[in-house]
Amino acid sequence: MSSTKSLTPLDVAQDFVLKRVKPLKPIACPLSECCGLVLAADIESREDVPPFRNTASDGFAVRAKDTVGASKENPILLKVVATIAAGGAEDPELESGSAVRIMTGAPVPTDADSVVMVEDTIAPVDDDENAIYVIKEAAVGDSIRDAGSDIQIGQTVLPAGTVLNPAAIGVLASLGYKKVPVFARPKVGVISTGSELVDAGDIGKGMIRDSNRPALIEAVKQSGFDAVDLGIVVDDAQLLENAFKEAAILCDAIITSGGVSVGDYDLTKQVLAKLSNGDMKWMQVAIKPAKPFAFGTVSGTPLFGLPGNPVSALVSFELFARPAIRKLMNHPTPFKRLLNATLQEDVVRRRDGKVHFLRALCQSVNGELQASLKVGQMSHMLSRMASANALIVVPDGDGYEAGTKLPVILLDE
Repeated sequence: MSSTKSLTPLDVAQDFVLKRVKPLKPIACPLSECCGLVLAADIESREDVPPFRNTASDGFAVRAKDTVGASKENPILLKVVATIAAGGAEDPELESGSAVRIMTGAPVPTDADSVVMVEDTIAPVDDDENAIYVIKEAAVGDSIRDAGSDIQIGQTVLPAGTVLNPAAIGVLASLGYKKVPVFARPKVGVISTGSELVDAGDIGKGMIRDSNRPALIEAVKQSGFDAVDLGIVVDDAQLLENAFKEAAILCDAIITSGGVSVGDYDLTKQVLAKLSNGDMKWMQVAIKPAKPFAFGTVSGTPLFGLPGNPVSALVSFELFARPAIRKLMNHPTPFKRLLNATLQEDVVRRRDGKVHFLRALCQSVNGELQASLKVGQMSHMLSRMASANALIVVPDGDGYEAGTKLPVILLDE
């Protein structure tokens, strides 16, 4: 058993990784593929938005002075001289006592200074389409969106470093952008090593089905990265060397699991030590689960060596690989938020110099985030993690009573 003195503190291990990861080069990316990516340059508007004065509602374009005194008790009759639909380009003249029927988004006639909403009008008794009664006095500017009221020419609408969400994509589309400068979405290769692993089908004695690679591939996708399935490589030095070399060429980051614990068969370690020119660092991190962890570079490509136990592999991904790969994207917040949740049960633990990450189900109850522990916290119990949506961050100590607030990491955020 490792002594606490030989353990690497979590923050030290995370800092070690992040300092050795540099953002990828910016690319010109099609707008349809940019959601979740980070802008590499300021985006300036090349035009006004909206590009012309238009109406915010269906109604009638009028001169406000022609509606003075209008009310339900004193309806004012106006002559309807034209109709403008959305997309129309007409600009009819408005004389005293006239109005133009207009649809939401349509250009407001030059002579009009207000739009009376449909609900503030009454049709004549004979439903004459060429006339309308106004029952509410209009003010100048009512229901009119001026050109440039949202965005003006030359305005910086999205600064460099912005993470593009659906609304930002909409802004860029409204400005006519087809491609934008962003940091590339990382290609993350996931590889399993071990002669005991199989993908599917019947298994013989001593063999196991590979669950880590499929789970990690989905974790990569869920995080917004491009996953590359690199398959299983058996315990053969040359095959391992070839696989890692090819992965370094093909991918921006590599994830592998197993072979990083003290006492593990060291073939993978030997190969990675050679390929990294001694850059690979093998750590025992002061956490539970996911204590064993390795990080280094192969031909400049970051490689994350995660533990072999299924739960440990996913926890290690959350704590080390995901934040570092987000840094490859130049993401402004590599780590997930820590939220405080109220424990619904006692957390029993003893002092061991480690931070524990317990699988839990978190839900909001009357505005309070509550965390309930999942039964079965051992690192091989992947089925228990499948029904969890959070990790409770439990500091070193002698346990915590129900009602205590502790930090949690939401897994599906």
